[in-house]
Amino acid sequence: MKLVVAQVIMTVTSLLPVSIGEGAVKGAMAVEGREWGPEGVMDVTTFALLVVAAVSASIFTVSLTVQPASLSPIYNYSACQDVELSLQIGDTVHILEMYEGWYRGYTLQNKSKKGIFPETYIHLKEATVEDRGQHETVIPGELPLVQELTCTLREWAVIWRKLYVNNKITLFRQLQQMTYSLIEWRSQILSGTLPKDELAELKKKVTAKIDHGNRMLGLDLVVRDDNGNILDPDETSTIALFRAHEVASKRIEEKIQEEKSILQNLDLRGQVIFSAIHTYGLYVNFKNFVCNIGEDAELFMALYDPDRSTFISENYLIRWGSNGMPKEIEKLNNLQAIFTDLSSTDLIRPRISLVCQIVRVGRMELKEGKKHTCGLRRPFGVAVMDITDIIHGKVDDEEKQHFIPFQQ
Repeated sequence: MKLVVAQVIMTVTSLLPVSIGEGAVKGAMAVEGREWGPEGVMDVTTFALLVVAAVSASIFTVSLTVQPASLSPIYNYSACQDVELSLQIGDTVHILEMYEGWYRGYTLQNKSKKGIFPETYIHLKEATVEDRGQHETVIPGELPLVQELTCTLREWAVIWRKLYVNNKITLFRQLQQMTYSLIEWRSQILSGTLPKDELAELKKKVTAKIDHGNRMLGLDLVVRDDNGNILDPDETSTIALFRAHEVASKRIEEKIQEEKSILQNLDLRGQVIFSAIHTYGLYVNFKNFVCNIGEDAELFMALYDPDRSTFISENYLIRWGSNGMPKEIEKLNNLQAIFTDLSSTDLIRPRISLVCQIVRVGRMELKEGKKHTCGLRRPFGVAVMDITDIIHGKVDDEEKQHFIPFQQ
């Protein structure tokens, strides 16, 4: 069965004036056992539940469209009445009934508490339901790796807050960096622009980071196969699970020792760097810009520190023509730049990104008629690449070409 998954975005008026037949009012009161306010003003939450739709004194109907679904809030919602359900961003909500802008259901964290909440607070996501009934299972329509990333980030977020409250600064900052990395990788996977080989490589990095973080936080070890997929205990023998557990423990321990040695080398490198005055440079060879804008464009490339939210270099400007070629045709396949005067401090920054901002130069609107403006500069998109490993000297193949997708 197809499902919908959602998330919470606005406030609701607390009282709603209604005008319905007297018999319908009495019938509704008999069902719910509630009293109406003065002048036919009824509490909006009660009205949403009853949904009185009658015109005669003897007949009335209470109708709710039943459509089981699972959703997630995109904005916090605080319940004002007992019949309402409070929601927090990220909660998974199971929908039992829906009617005219209102849902009725419960959160998977507390299935015993049922209530109503506005439809506008919810973002729908595709999902399926297995074994419908009391023990049904809701399966999101996302990739298993994305689901694992989401669950891990939610679990780490709770622990991250506790580390801050308990003033465990070192572990707090380590978990912060790992969380930022997982969020960035999750966005790359969801973009759907990664080639198959890069996606497989990223999957290994993601699973290694998750396992390392779980070990660091003392959480359960996830047993995986060679491709990084979680092993199903119902389909894997006990001996195979035990051996996979041993291999995973050994792999994680080696990864931890490797990162410790890298940190030690960075510390030593920092001491050596600071002992003498040096400047460094980053060489960039721009190959191509693939986008059918239909007008001229300007590309600005610069180095960026995401931890401090600041640019650490000047912009390298590339003027690109509407024909898909550089404006200066003699620079075709010869667009090169060196970001110079990088200091010793820049080389040991935790993270550095290469940011490319695309600016469209031309009309105000692309679909303007014959009489149109020209020469206007409008932001069009941005592309970002993490080059921390390159700056830290961890990349072996310096000639490797990188494809950086951009977002509008």
